[in-house]
Amino acid sequence: MARTSRDLGRCLEGLERVAEAAERLGLDAAAPRATLAAARTRLGFPGTAFVLALAGGTGAGKSSLLNALAGEEVSPPGPTRPVTEEPVAWVPADAAAELRPLLGWVGVEKVVSHDDARFAELCLLDLPDYDSVERHHRATVDQVLPKVDAVCWVLDPEKYNDRVLHEDYLRPLAHHADRQLFVVNRRDVIGGPEQEAALAADLRRTLAADGISGRPLFLVSADPPDRGAGHGELDGLRAWLSERLQAKAVVAERVAADCAAAGAEVARRAGLDGPDAGRPLVGEDASRAARERAVAAARSAVDVEGVRRACRRRTVAEARAAGAGPLGRLLAWLARVRGAGERGPASARSIDPVAYARGWRGRSTLSRTVNPVHDLLRRAAVAAPPALRTEVMALARPDRLEERLAGAIDDAVARASVENDRPPRSPLWPLIGVLQTLATGAAAAGVLWYLTLLLAGWARADLPETPTWRDVPVPLLLLGGGVVVGWLLARLLAASARRAGRRWADRLTGGLDHAVAREVETTMTEPLADLESARSELLVRLSDLRAAC
Repeated sequence: MARTSRDLGRCLEGLERVAEAAERLGLDAAAPRATLAAARTRLGFPGTAFVLALAGGTGAGKSSLLNALAGEEVSPPGPTRPVTEEPVAWVPADAAAELRPLLGWVGVEKVVSHDDARFAELCLLDLPDYDSVERHHRATVDQVLPKVDAVCWVLDPEKYNDRVLHEDYLRPLAHHADRQLFVVNRRDVIGGPEQEAALAADLRRTLAADGISGRPLFLVSADPPDRGAGHGELDGLRAWLSERLQAKAVVAERVAADCAAAGAEVARRAGLDGPDAGRPLVGEDASRAARERAVAAARSAVDVEGVRRACRRRTVAEARAAGAGPLGRLLAWLARVRGAGERGPASARSIDPVAYARGWRGRSTLSRTVNPVHDLLRRAAVAAPPALRTEVMALARPDRLEERLAGAIDDAVARASVENDRPPRSPLWPLIGVLQTLATGAAAAGVLWYLTLLLAGWARADLPETPTWRDVPVPLLLLGGGVVVGWLLARLLAASARRAGRRWADRLTGGLDHAVAREVETTMTEPLADLESARSELLVRLSDLRAAC
């Protein structure tokens, strides 16, 4: 049944979408677009006749067969080879003018018209020999064959297994098998019926190896030396051509087959033509292992543990500044000076965790992070078909990968630090600070009292009796109580600072860990994810094309 114009429209649209998907994947879509242009050009010519080419090698008798089918001399045969210099078209007289543009596109200038009603929809071409000693003859055949609608291969009984015929023509055109038929000429030299049957069986086996099965095969004698011997199956061939081939169906099926073959070639080049077409280039296990290695290396480059230590040091400094006595404040000031001194905030002694995290570039590189990503892309390139390997390896340039990963980590650090950049505060610390000041004052008062007593003793001055409380001298109570209370308050302040520091470190490093992991995974999987998405889209488009064509 002939295809409708609507069917062909879906087929052409399907090939166009395949070409677009192939380009998004990075494949050269020139071939499918050329097929699309040729199909639209062929469908744009007026008329209903289809073009059937007589093709074959030197001495096969193509011209003699055309003359025998026409019942008159259309293309002159001759004893010398090659005879046919240029294609000759045998066309219905009432369609000759209408067929001129089509024949010009095919590449045929010489036209002979006829009035045979049996071939009212047939335009028959006699082509030069594909194995001619004249090189331009084969070039003509190679130019014309892709544009004709059907082919009748005229074979010599002694050369039907010719390597050039099968390797250069029949196998590449196997997708047009439904629009090909085969004629073995010079039947008179084969022998009797047994030899004819053996030759036909051998030829069918050879054609099957080329991917062509079930096609008509006629044994004829187009120009028998003994006129009484007859033309063999010539009448059957003539009837088959006039009755079995419908012009619209031949043209439509030829266009659909070209589109399907172009899609199949794209599928082969994209590695989407086998039973594992939908399988990703790299398995999930390998991808997961590479992501884990890359995230661990990026975490090490940022030094998340160093950020935690900086959080604790900064919190202790803040707690001392707010809750220590005068001596504790002095120690806190010294810690800040030391942590933000000559080595800067990227130093391992930094007490600014945000600056320490942002300064990761000054401490390390991303070579260990890039290696698993590069290995993953290299594995994908090995699994990819040759046409895609350059595209995949372009994603694996170490400098590009490192810069992308560095930018992603910078973004992750910036977002995580903005959300948790403020060091913790506690209302308990100022209260401890007041008590520490009082305790320090009491201890200082005790020390000064004893110093006064010591100096008075050296001067042998008379001093009042030292007051006591429960037989304990008050200066000793002030000194000892101030020291003990100060020590206890310091322990309380340190415990509170450690707890607050841990919480701040958990928030900051937890967000940092999550952000770095997310950004690294995104950066390393995006190239392959885009590639796999493009492959999946092409796979869908190819399936649609097969259904439409």
